Amino acid sequence: MTPREYLEGVCEPNFEDFVREPTSIRKAWASATSLFHFIDCLAIHRGQDPAKIKGEMALQFPALSVLADVANASKHFELNRGVRTGLSANHFRVGTGAAFTDGSYLSDGTSFSDIPDVIRVEFQGSQIDVLHLCGEAIAVLRTKD
Repeated sequence: MTPREYLEGVCEPNFEDFVREPTSIRKAWASATSLFHFIDCLAIHRGQDPAKIKGEMALQFPALSVLADVANASKHFELNRGVRTGLSANHFRVGTGAAFTDGSYLSDGTSFSDIPDVIRVEFQGSQIDVLHLCGEAIAVLRTKD
């Protein structure tokens, strides 16, 4: 499977399902996990070390480490490695989406009352809108092959 086939056949359908049902934790986890594992597909296709691909991707998508931790927390239920050590499945909740188009919340971690609910991660005082995170990842991955 080529990276384009993986993106179009796995990542994009998972993301589209999540967009249609933004409060589904299953769809949030499926989207984040498939997007993060695009790196493995691209590495195999290019014959390169996945670490090299991660470095390249991190330059274009600084939130890659967040995506990795979201994907890994959904798989391991509690991280013992990564940037957000201790992030667990219990930190994923339904709540209002990001207040701003860059995925950020107001300074006190809240959003505007008219923003639709999404799956978000609440961890160590910060909020991560998983739908926004996956949307940013899709945009970057569409530039890769």
